Amino acid sequence: MTRHAAITAAFIACIAACGGTSATEKTMSTKPEPTASRAPPKRVPPVVIDGVRYGPVAGTLDRDGQIGGILGAFDASNHELWRLRVYENVRIPGLEGDVQDVYFRSLRADGTKLVIENENGARFEVDTVSRRVVSYTPPPQRSRIDPISGEERSPPPPED
Repeated sequence: MTRHAAITAAFIACIAACGGTSATEKTMSTKPEPTASRAPPKRVPPVVIDGVRYGPVAGTLDRDGQIGGILGAFDASNHELWRLRVYENVRIPGLEGDVQDVYFRSLRADGTKLVIENENGARFEVDTVSRRVVSYTPPPQRSRIDPISGEERSPPPPED
């Protein structure tokens, strides 16, 4: 078999293996695979106070009105005792939801209180006895200069 004939035979075998279409044609004729829009949230370990385990739980839009920012309390048998929306995380309609979710970055016990920091840098103190947020520290102020464009950011919309 000549070199030309061997290359032609290999090419024909490749076409047969691909179902008669090139890789480019297959890619263009099928739906693209979905991709993640953001990395998964950091795993925040739970803490235990007086035999009760506290940790972040994934909320649901139906039950909690949001995905991130939910604290759960569980007994030793892993039965949920209660849950609390630590902060509100309102989604903007028309924008992809998962990139708007804000999750816990850290959680630690301080006596009977929990100190929680979210991904934006805001800090919350939750009293586990009253099951309420008792303290809030806003996130550090962002620079007014956009790091990518070098231009001043648009001011935030006025709050109602």
